[in-house]
Amino acid sequence: MLIPFREPGLFNVTLNTTEDCNLRCTYCYEVHKRKRTLSMEDAKAFIDHILTDPDPAGLLDDPDPVFRKAYQKGLVVDFIGGDSFMDVPFLDEICSYTLAKVMTTDTPNAKNWRGKLHFSISTNGTLFSEQARRFCEKYKDLLLVGISLDGCPEIHDANRVFPDGSGSMQSIIRHWPWYKKTFPIQSMQTKSTANRQSIPYLYDSLVYLHEELGLRYINQNFIMEDTGCIQADYEELDRQMEKCTAYVLEHRDDLFWSMLSKEQFGYAHLSTGPDWDCTGHCGSGAMPALSVDGRIYPCIRWLPHTQIDKAEFIVGTAKEGFTHKENFLRVREGAYRANCSIDEKCRTCEVESACSYCIGGCYSEFGEFRRTTYICEITKLLVKWARRYWDEYNRLEGLEPIDWANESREKGNRHGIG
Repeated sequence: MLIPFREPGLFNVTLNTTEDCNLRCTYCYEVHKRKRTLSMEDAKAFIDHILTDPDPAGLLDDPDPVFRKAYQKGLVVDFIGGDSFMDVPFLDEICSYTLAKVMTTDTPNAKNWRGKLHFSISTNGTLFSEQARRFCEKYKDLLLVGISLDGCPEIHDANRVFPDGSGSMQSIIRHWPWYKKTFPIQSMQTKSTANRQSIPYLYDSLVYLHEELGLRYINQNFIMEDTGCIQADYEELDRQMEKCTAYVLEHRDDLFWSMLSKEQFGYAHLSTGPDWDCTGHCGSGAMPALSVDGRIYPCIRWLPHTQIDKAEFIVGTAKEGFTHKENFLRVREGAYRANCSIDEKCRTCEVESACSYCIGGCYSEFGEFRRTTYICEITKLLVKWARRYWDEYNRLEGLEPIDWANESREKGNRHGIG
């Protein structure tokens, strides 16, 4: 299997340009879509605070070196909606403004980010108008554009739909040749979401994405909310994973599929020591996100339109800057495995490290820092097939067998915190 692209650990900030979207995906966590948009004044003020505050997210004293070093690595300005391509002139003006301010602001962070600045947009891929394509071509050397694709047309068009219920795949395919030409590296990878309905289509989706669309890096995960899966679904997932594992083995020299990740699933273990006490699953609490109302939150999953119940973890405002940095730390600490793993089954699970959770989504559901456990059985199956894949891979490549018990135990003690 190909080696996956590695995230460089840059400092990531987000502008929620709109709460509106032209799609109505069935599993979307943005539960309060409204026709509200971010003002240009607030967006520019937010960028100014990012560039002038020496420690905007309160990371310099964090126990995790990944967080402590984030400012040094560079800056990613991320745009989300809804879908941010609904207002291309807004994107263009903010990109131009940010580039100019990075070059002219006389602060250590701004100086360091010269030559280390990127823009990022995750899109549903249906809004590549002529204006949007010109914008992408203008900034393509600095711009990361990722299109969400859920698999073969049968499941993509069942999950990612327009308000009238029609599917969106053909709207994406229309501009796929342009996308591949403009973004030759990014068009080899996608972020794919799976839910209960996706399970019977996993194999067909893997083949379609790889052979029909030319994708080589398929980062796929199940939703972390309640999937509604029953025993029959797990049995079908087991069958699909067997077929997918054989397919990836056949294409091991030109395909990466995250469902068989050695790092996440093969080396699954029960976290111990500082890994358990001082780390969470993601970067929540370290990625400032500006809401359309001008308030700043610890990451995108704390924005008001994503919360079932209102969670007041505001870290500041566009007008006043980062006035409540203590809420960054509250979220980071709340996400620590030791603090959010309330259920005993998490505290004793031998594959605990592989089980994903979104702490913002958890808080939205429970009103407290409590880890969701809806994908336990799914995770166990992914661990099973990841290990089988790598056992067979090593056999085919003439490599030494992996002692999973020993390697996983070693991983559990390899925390890197200090």
